[in-house]
Amino acid sequence: MVRKTIFSRADVVKAGLAVMDKGGVENLSARRVAEEMGASTAPVYSNFANMDDLVMAVKMAAVELLLESTLENPTDNPFLNMGVGVLEFARKHPLLYGALFLQANDECVAGPGFMKELLERMAVLPDLEQLKPVERIILLRKMSLFTHGLATHICTGLQPGIEWKDVLNLLDEAGDAILADAVARSPRTEEDLASLGSLCEFPLQPTKDAK
Repeated sequence: MVRKTIFSRADVVKAGLAVMDKGGVENLSARRVAEEMGASTAPVYSNFANMDDLVMAVKMAAVELLLESTLENPTDNPFLNMGVGVLEFARKHPLLYGALFLQANDECVAGPGFMKELLERMAVLPDLEQLKPVERIILLRKMSLFTHGLATHICTGLQPGIEWKDVLNLLDEAGDAILADAVARSPRTEEDLASLGSLCEFPLQPTKDAK
């Protein structure tokens, strides 16, 4: 008698991640996940109540891959390496990046947790630990806006003639300037901190209405 294969929740998420990586979030379906596993759709529905739950789990798995990418050390600047890791992830997994950050705002449930993780790393970096928490938030928001712009450009296709080293050089220059300003600038007034902090703040948890 042939022994029946039992697929775990992790197996389903792994297959879902592969499907999303190849076809984007819009192609994530129970049928395609089942085909990726070489199974029926039964394991999908036995491990997840509905497709929304599976999409959420796959996105969170994609965030873990993104975080792993930001832990690489291509330069001697740990803060810059976070940005390089984001760009590398966007280059290697454009559809995963799009699923995380190029969907409607209420679907970007993975972003807050990712930013929270980066803030925690920044708090122990020698150049940044002396900054007020709100200053680190402002710094991260500035850098993330620039990096996200580059990552979006990568996902949608770089212009002909633009090489990868040119993209990294641009990030390096921008990162150095933004970091130098944060470390060396005169202290902001409490009013400016409150204003900029409010503008740059992000929720650390998804809203209850997030899909």
